[in-house]
Amino acid sequence: MSAIDLAAISAAQTRLLAEIGKPIELLDRDTEKRVVVSPADAAHPEAYLPVFLISAEALWLELTGTGFALDVSRTPDSALGYAVRKVRAGSFPGLMFCLLVSPMRRGAWADVVVLNQLIDFWGEAHGRIADVTPTLQGAT
Repeated sequence: MSAIDLAAISAAQTRLLAEIGKPIELLDRDTEKRVVVSPADAAHPEAYLPVFLISAEALWLELTGTGFALDVSRTPDSALGYAVRKVRAGSFPGLMFCLLVSPMRRGAWADVVVLNQLIDFWGEAHGRIADVTPTLQGAT
């Protein structure tokens, strides 16, 4: 499979988040303060798009046993210290499906999209598949 255009993912995610119209927030777990994030920032590869993509990949991993081969690297100047550089596997429709559905699984579309819930989903999904053999997971 070939890489999926990151600019197209970002643009589609920005439109999706704007269309859904729910506030997007990041929770500081130490202070319980919530910071509002714009759809454009939420979908930016050097802002919060990594959170959405990691959550989407976790869902795809549970559904298919494979991921999107995300290229996420440390970038100290980015919002979270990480940036998405490339999505090397999968299909655009499959990825967009997971970007829409993964927040639903956490109830994130109810009143507000809480980015922390998407991060938690990723950890939980990887915990559930830990006992699956590497053959079923696709090389890990």
